[in-house]
Amino acid sequence: MMIVLRLVMTDLKRIFKNRLSIFTIIMIPLLVILLTTILFNSYSLFRARIGIVNQDTDPLSRFTVGIIMSLFKGGTISYAGSDYENRLLNGEYNAIVVIPKDFSKNLYAAKQTVINFIPSPVDLQLSSIMYQLFRSMFEDLQGSPFFDPQVIRYLFASPGYPAPKLIMSEKEELLSFKSLLTPIAIFLSAAFVVIALSCGSIVAERENGLIDIYLSNNLNQLSYTSSKILSYTILGIIESSIALVLFIVLKVQLPVGLLVSLIILNSFFHACTGVLLSYLAPNTQTASLFGLSMVVVSFFLSGMIVPISSMPRAIQIVAKYFPLFSANYTLRKTQIYSFVGASELIVMTSISMTVFFLTAITGTFYFKRR
Repeated sequence: MMIVLRLVMTDLKRIFKNRLSIFTIIMIPLLVILLTTILFNSYSLFRARIGIVNQDTDPLSRFTVGIIMSLFKGGTISYAGSDYENRLLNGEYNAIVVIPKDFSKNLYAAKQTVINFIPSPVDLQLSSIMYQLFRSMFEDLQGSPFFDPQVIRYLFASPGYPAPKLIMSEKEELLSFKSLLTPIAIFLSAAFVVIALSCGSIVAERENGLIDIYLSNNLNQLSYTSSKILSYTILGIIESSIALVLFIVLKVQLPVGLLVSLIILNSFFHACTGVLLSYLAPNTQTASLFGLSMVVVSFFLSGMIVPISSMPRAIQIVAKYFPLFSANYTLRKTQIYSFVGASELIVMTSISMTVFFLTAITGTFYFKRR
């Protein structure tokens, strides 16, 4: 029992002797509290923003939209301009509802009407909730007087006039639970594994004396750094590929070619980041804390769990340039709009290469100090 207590005291002394460890230990709970507060506030302060594009000039459709808009306050639903696609891409709208030209004509003829729903690739999980909500609402209004064209005149109707059916073209599967899990399993899990393992790699080899052996054999520093990054990049690719294969088996529609590029960039960025943190960590305990810190930051800034658009503006700017969010955003934009976001791929590549060069430079100074 006394031996166990001595070991515990030794470990505590070792941890609190290092100033950087103390700083990290203090900052981690503060960071978690701050980000958790932002998380819950983002849900409580979230205000849906839905744009209406009315292609029907009949007074009946304008009257119907006017009634719906009058039910909401604070600009939840508003008419969208011709730039609605850009505002969808920027996250200014969570969704766009398009009323087709023949909407009123079909209502007068008691035919099934259709309203198109276009989600935003930013915070797709929120778009999914709104889609399911509106679809359920329209199903509940089936047979009610709300969509009877005679309601303007008589304020009642027979149940023969069907409510509009909300559709999302052929891409409705994007809002399924399996589809929403895709980036979490492919990108986020791989990032966590790579960061967790790479953060302690160089520190462990230094403490085990392996780096001294490498130096005695005149190992080139850049070769050493590159081999480390490559090893953990391959690890991330394998981790993501397993998840990708599982989703293909589950018949989730995915742009495999694009995903391969995103998987490589995502794994490369986090491998560079992990090795950089391992160079900066003075010991294994601090390296573990660095890894945990990076995992927490990745979790909140990925855009896969926490709604980015309802966060403070400064954090939104940081998140939108974070490679993990860019990977998720590029995937969603390609799935919804059927074109590859080349600009996002360029940004991801540029940021990843910047971190790579920082890691290589840090490694150079690291070996010079030895």
